[in-house]
Amino acid sequence: MNPPRGNADNRRAVILDAALRAFGQYGYRRTSMDDIAREADIAKGTIYLSFTSKEEVFQALGERLSQRMLAGAEAASRRPGTTADKLAAMHAAWFGTYAETISRSPHAAELLDAKHRLSADLAADAASRYKRLVRNVLTDAANAGELDLKPAGLTADTAAELLIASARGLESSAASPAAYRRYLDALVRVMVAGLSSTHGPGTPTQIDPVA
Repeated sequence: MNPPRGNADNRRAVILDAALRAFGQYGYRRTSMDDIAREADIAKGTIYLSFTSKEEVFQALGERLSQRMLAGAEAASRRPGTTADKLAAMHAAWFGTYAETISRSPHAAELLDAKHRLSADLAADAASRYKRLVRNVLTDAANAGELDLKPAGLTADTAAELLIASARGLESSAASPAAYRRYLDALVRVMVAGLSSTHGPGTPTQIDPVA
């Protein structure tokens, strides 16, 4: 076994990649620093050059995943296209990426519990930042006259909360990450269509009759 070549950042990345595989395979409780070292093909002492404990490794993994999700959501918020396109891409980057990462493991419930115990503050901060991104997109759409939130009694903030809470609720009913992404896309498009300024008073939405 040899330590990862390169600087400390490269070594840290190798360890975190290995930790993700180990936690996914064994769950949080059963995974040891020895398991992570073996997965990374390094000596256990090399891990301690970057991390002081398994808990710190797990927290660093959560931070890296949150940063990746936020970066994807921020990029999606700046993409050209409709408001629905932007929000759908943002939800895919935020919720879809997380679901795909966790669902690979048979220990998903345990990993979620560990996240709540060890990284609650980090998760809350990342979620708050994501909500601001969604709120900003909705605000821009309302200011541009694309959406009319008032008839539904919503503000951009409450609309963002509703969109995010609905996305969380859909995860448990999705049979797979791919199905969850389809649900997320449909959720965004239904909500945006319902709030579209073209569906305001005097412009009823056409609904096909049920056969």
